[in-house]
Amino acid sequence: MARFAVESGRFGPHETVALCDEHLGREAVFARLGATLLSLRVVHREREVDVTDGFRSPQELSAGQGGRGWILAPFSNRVDAGRYSWGGHTRALPVNRPKENTALHGFVHRAAFCVCEAQTKDAEARVRLRTSALRPDAFAGYPFAVDVDVICALRPTGLFLEIRGTNLDDESAPFGAGWHPYFRPGRCCVDGLRLALPARARVETDARGIPRAGAQAYMPIEHTPERDLCSPQGACIGDGVLDTAFGDLEMDADGWARTVLTNAEDGLALRVVQRTGLVHVFTGDPLPERPRRSVALEPVEFPTNAYNRPECREALALKPGQTRSFPCGIELCTD
Repeated sequence: MARFAVESGRFGPHETVALCDEHLGREAVFARLGATLLSLRVVHREREVDVTDGFRSPQELSAGQGGRGWILAPFSNRVDAGRYSWGGHTRALPVNRPKENTALHGFVHRAAFCVCEAQTKDAEARVRLRTSALRPDAFAGYPFAVDVDVICALRPTGLFLEIRGTNLDDESAPFGAGWHPYFRPGRCCVDGLRLALPARARVETDARGIPRAGAQAYMPIEHTPERDLCSPQGACIGDGVLDTAFGDLEMDADGWARTVLTNAEDGLALRVVQRTGLVHVFTGDPLPERPRRSVALEPVEFPTNAYNRPECREALALKPGQTRSFPCGIELCTD
């Protein structure tokens, strides 16, 4: 029997694709709607555990409350007032957070993805999902033609993603990617989880979550309340409330930055990995469904409101014919 498999399925009316590791008893399930991670099941101490806190029903997935497991593109987090300038034009994105007057989390989480490729090898199960939803007339304020691919690979070490944007247009397009998974390793809620962040700076924002201008956005960790969370051993989240981005990430020798989340009760741990960007931490306090039941650890390519930050413009620009990738993933530590 082959170790790895790729299987099609359904989640109510939604089509899914599952990556399976029969040897380790692991399964990652993605909805083709938005390439959304629904679950990541592992075996820890002879017990099956879903280390994520994804959408629990087809109705939740359709509603999208909380953005659980979403792919974030062509922008992550917020764009102030939904407005930005590009190519000599001022653009207006739909404001989907009216209380904050911001556009939030891009568009592709509501897009249908097709399965372009599925394969198994000795060391992984892999699937490539694609959407061509980003087209000039599809979304207000984003008149660009960009294909988005999400390459998902389940390996013995964990689940890894590569989010790719390919510009099919004849002018440059702003493009930034991110991922919005929620984690709950074991039965405890946020208060009982231990977090270790590989960051040297916290992003300072206004009350609406918009970062300060320029270098003033980055506060050195030694001057922030999260200093212990950013130590090598980390700290228990306890009653801390976080909706905060952390930057200036420290990379390990292999080029990955690792954010470590541990269930102190049974030792189940995972590491959210990324090669660049920032990590946004959200303890879910304002969520109407399951507040503080899990923590979102969001690897993102650019800071919030990057479309309006001059220092981000060159890196944001996806040139005609160019493909740019944002790799991230989850390393699993189980017994």
